[in-house]
Amino acid sequence: MNREGILGRGVVRQLLPYLVMLFGVVLLVLPTLEGVVSRWLKLDESYSHGFLLLAVSVFLTVQAVKRHPIVAGFYPFWLVPLCLCLLGYWLGGLIRLQALQQLTLVPMLLSALAVLMGWRQVRWLIIPVGLLFFTIPVWDFLSWNLQLITVAVNKFLLGLLDIDFEVEGVFVYLIGVGTFEVAHGCSGLRYLLVGQALVLIYGELYLSRVRSRVLLFCCGVAFALVANWIRVFVIIYMGYETNMQSSLIEDHDNFGWWVFAATLVPLYFIARRLELQDEKCESNTSTETTFVQERKAVGVSLGVVLLCVGVTYAALPDKRSSVLDQPKSYGIDIQERYAPVFGAQLAGWRPQIQNPDWAYAQTLFDRQQISTDGSLDEQFYLGVFTYEFQRHRAELVQYTNRLYDTNLWVPEQFYKVPSKLNIPIQGITLKSLATGEKIHIAYSYMVEGRWETDQWRAKLAQVLGFFSERSDASLLIAAVRCGDCTPQESLLNFVETTFPQSVSSINQEVAGLSD
Repeated sequence: MNREGILGRGVVRQLLPYLVMLFGVVLLVLPTLEGVVSRWLKLDESYSHGFLLLAVSVFLTVQAVKRHPIVAGFYPFWLVPLCLCLLGYWLGGLIRLQALQQLTLVPMLLSALAVLMGWRQVRWLIIPVGLLFFTIPVWDFLSWNLQLITVAVNKFLLGLLDIDFEVEGVFVYLIGVGTFEVAHGCSGLRYLLVGQALVLIYGELYLSRVRSRVLLFCCGVAFALVANWIRVFVIIYMGYETNMQSSLIEDHDNFGWWVFAATLVPLYFIARRLELQDEKCESNTSTETTFVQERKAVGVSLGVVLLCVGVTYAALPDKRSSVLDQPKSYGIDIQERYAPVFGAQLAGWRPQIQNPDWAYAQTLFDRQQISTDGSLDEQFYLGVFTYEFQRHRAELVQYTNRLYDTNLWVPEQFYKVPSKLNIPIQGITLKSLATGEKIHIAYSYMVEGRWETDQWRAKLAQVLGFFSERSDASLLIAAVRCGDCTPQESLLNFVETTFPQSVSSINQEVAGLSD
């Protein structure tokens, strides 16, 4: 056999333990990975860089292995963090909290590698593998805080100019001109993730000192945030100057990336300066340690890792749960007062809810409020959407589930609905961007028996639901469109009439599932 063949067989023999370990871990987390990759495929979202960063991670891993040859062994201490990661993944599956499972993916992979490599070898892979954490869709939890920070910064900047404006929540009202919503896409999350990834890659390739890498990382975060603040300010200011006619309002995504690219110029000079400083401080002494591979140790290490993964896989509930093509229909008894109108939308509005197990969505009118000429001054909408239990592509709080289409509707007012039902209910007034027509909606989440009006609190209610016998999650939403009526009063009466019947229907179905 020639030398190339011998070398090829040697490389395969060295890689085989890692490939087997990786196969076992991927098999365990495959349903979660499907959810992550599905977000990468959405090119207009914050995680569209996923495939590119995966390729960069592989490249940097190969480069690290070339610089620091790795030899497999058995390092039992690292079974502790591995088991903790597996426990977290199992717990996330048990309480139907996909975000918890996603959080464990990268630490689980690094812990499994550390069992085979030990700290002195796996440390070279922390950045190459850790880059994948910026592709995991758990960063959405930062979005709301980033939106509020962006609004606060722009409130300060607009206050320096002679502009008449008001700020409420994430909305900036330019008096007499128009309204801007600092929505999820304006939070700057995508620039933050890309900026963090870029400075970590640069640090891995060109910087040798930890202090330089940390300083560059902090600068990258700061510049990414500043880029978004500048983008939002310029868009709002141009909207004010052009009476909302500026092309930047429609093409703000491309403009944002140009601003972000401009902030990379000073960031590059900072990175280059740090690189030159590191070159001066480099030492010519080598501290590489030689490792001797023992087949017995490798076999024990691989066997223990696969055993832990196998036990977790066997303990996971509902590893693959089906999603219904069509939800089952609720039979909510409100026909004595309300009669249906053809259709399941109100003035072109309806909530965007994906893959519920049970649903009721109907436009209605009040039999008692028909005018003498037969016209309908008021129209109502009632929506009840329930998930028997939450899993991939069938979760109450997920990116694709929205109360309204932001391309068609803009919120004008937020308020609490003070009902007698003793449950929290959030109200919103929406205005159509096409017609200017307004509708008024009220909604509340019921997650495993707990009521919430905030999405993230509803998400966290799944954790508290671990101690509950229930596993269901529902959205109850009511809306009204009216002419001469008092909208919030009509909405309150509609909610107090229909929500108790809706909750009763939900409880009946949940009781039927537990029998």
